[in-house]
Amino acid sequence: MSYFNMIKLDATASSNDWLKEKLLSGSCIDGQVVWVKNQTKGRGQRSKTWVTDPGKNLTFSLLKQFPSLSVQHSFLINCAVTLSIVAAVKERIDIDLKLKWPNDILSGKNKIGGVLIENMVKGDRIGSSIIGIGINVNQDHFEGLSNASSLILKTGLSFELGDLLNGILKKLQIYLDQLVERKGDGLLEQYENYLFEKGKLSSFQDASGKFQGTIIGVTKNGLLKIQKSMGEVSSYSHGAIQMIF
Repeated sequence: MSYFNMIKLDATASSNDWLKEKLLSGSCIDGQVVWVKNQTKGRGQRSKTWVTDPGKNLTFSLLKQFPSLSVQHSFLINCAVTLSIVAAVKERIDIDLKLKWPNDILSGKNKIGGVLIENMVKGDRIGSSIIGIGINVNQDHFEGLSNASSLILKTGLSFELGDLLNGILKKLQIYLDQLVERKGDGLLEQYENYLFEKGKLSSFQDASGKFQGTIIGVTKNGLLKIQKSMGEVSSYSHGAIQMIF
């Protein structure tokens, strides 16, 4: 990806939905970015709402086209995007960040960001992806969200949103080019280096109930691998398991 085309909006319901409408109407190009100051109905995974105070956080979406990426390797998009966010933030401040599978950015045990990726599939290939990114930056209060936090709460520092956005876009160019040109070599390994609670005994709940196990990694197609106390290794898709912490 050699460039980004930026559009700034004062407000819209969802930056992903706005970009999707432009794509379906044929008026969207590879590298299109829409940055929204006030996202009134932002969406997270599994139809959850992304709550954000106007003008205090970073909410934007990006269209990326993939000429030959297999559906089986779609999780590598998530790896590239989350690694870009971590790299850009850590370039600006010394902060401990982890990636909670599949797409949450944590500091400590608090969520400070997340990613929502919607793929447009053609046969067994991903034609393009709409990548939504939300980062809690300068918001200092989250009503009723005990696990939520922000960069200002974690560091005591306020941040210029445009600078952080530019930093993430620069990293996205590097990591997405790695995905396209080098078939994602090394991205999964880098993602696992930041994987929250990897190698630690943790509590989980699946359809059968609660159990303890240890995260040992992620498969190439994005399944979470957990070794249970009896030694059995199971792989879970998103939504099939919940970590209790």
